[in-house]
Amino acid sequence: MNTDNNNLDINIDNITKELALAFGQLRRVGHVFNPSNGLRQSELNLLVYLTYLCPPGATGIKVSDLSKQMKITSAAVTHVIQPLEKNGYITRTMDPSDRRSILVSATKDGHDFIEAREKELFERFHHLSEHLGADDAQHLIQILNKSIKFLSTYQDSDELKL
Repeated sequence: MNTDNNNLDINIDNITKELALAFGQLRRVGHVFNPSNGLRQSELNLLVYLTYLCPPGATGIKVSDLSKQMKITSAAVTHVIQPLEKNGYITRTMDPSDRRSILVSATKDGHDFIEAREKELFERFHHLSEHLGADDAQHLIQILNKSIKFLSTYQDSDELKL
C-alpha cells in the first residue's frame, strides 16, 4: 500500500511538472502578436490595448486610465508611448476638459497595423482549431478558461499582499 502511495505521489509530481512546463511553453508562444516593424512587445501590447479601448474616431484615453487598464505605472505607459508616437502609431493631445491631462489615441496607421496583425493571429488560431478538431478545440477552451480562473486567484491574493 505504501508503494502505491509513493507511485501516486510521483505521478502527481510528474503531472505537476509537465503542467508547469506546458504553461511555461505557453509563455513563449503566448504573446498575442509577435513584435514587428521594429516594435518591442511592450509597445505592441500598449497599441493593442489602445486600439481596443479607443476605436477610430474616439477622442482618446488619459495616460492614467490606460495605465490602470494595463496594470502598469503611468511612467511606464509614457515611456512606451514615446516610440509609438515617433513611429506614427499614436498621437497625444491635450484633454479639452482638463488641460493638465493628456489623451492618447491610435492613429489610422496604428489601427491599420493592429487590424492586419489580428488577421494574421486569427488565421493562426483558425489553423489550430482545424488541427485540433472542433471537440478538442472546445475542450481546450474550457480547460484554459478553468485554469485561468484558478490561477487568477493566486494573482488576486498576491495583489492583496502588496
